[in-house]
Amino acid sequence: MVKWIPFVITKKDMRPQFSSDMQYENWIAGKLRSKKIVKVRKGLYVLSDATGELLASKFEIASKITDDAFLCYHSALEFYGVANQVFHTVTVGSKSRFNPFTFLDIDYIRKLPKNDYGIEYIEQAGVRVTTLERTVIDCIDDIDACGGIDELLGALGQIRILDEKKLLGALDAYHCVLLYQKAGYILQHYQSKFGLSDAFFAECKRHLTKQVKYFLKDEYGEVEYNSEWRLMAPKNLDSRFEGGY
Repeated sequence: MVKWIPFVITKKDMRPQFSSDMQYENWIAGKLRSKKIVKVRKGLYVLSDATGELLASKFEIASKITDDAFLCYHSALEFYGVANQVFHTVTVGSKSRFNPFTFLDIDYIRKLPKNDYGIEYIEQAGVRVTTLERTVIDCIDDIDACGGIDELLGALGQIRILDEKKLLGALDAYHCVLLYQKAGYILQHYQSKFGLSDAFFAECKRHLTKQVKYFLKDEYGEVEYNSEWRLMAPKNLDSRFEGGY
């Protein structure tokens, strides 16, 4: 009767294979009793093997919580393998509401996306996630959601390639003056590494105003005015990258 079972099971995906809701619910109940699937939360299940090992990652689970769910911020960095730490929290972008929940000691939390730019489906992984460029811009916008400044700088140290057109696309989607300031200030330290053009930084500067903003208000004891980016910024970003203050 059932021809196909995904690793992460939702009613929307499986219901077309059954003649009625009751038949589907009975099938789910039988699989739960036989421990061939494990309940994540109401309406969301994961296949398990003969040893009880789950056949889906936390990233796949997160991508199926809602119809528009996707990995973002630090969780996206983890998916791409450039995070310095592995968190017990998965940040899920979703316009659809869901209550935060815990499954196997991992907390799944929702963050309302600020725009729809740069979200893609990685078919071979079964995961929806922000592109690496959008992830970098997201993390610069909300450094706390990234895990802090050290985590952000550590990730930038591990990333090998960034597409400046996609970076500008992400910035344009936000259309936020402070974000152009912060992104230009941070990424200028990596200009040679990522091969970012002078035109990229000129475009960032084109959006600046005369208003002076703080890059980070509480992270650093000593700040100074950066006239190029009109930011009150840490005196030495490179030393913080190495763990100093």
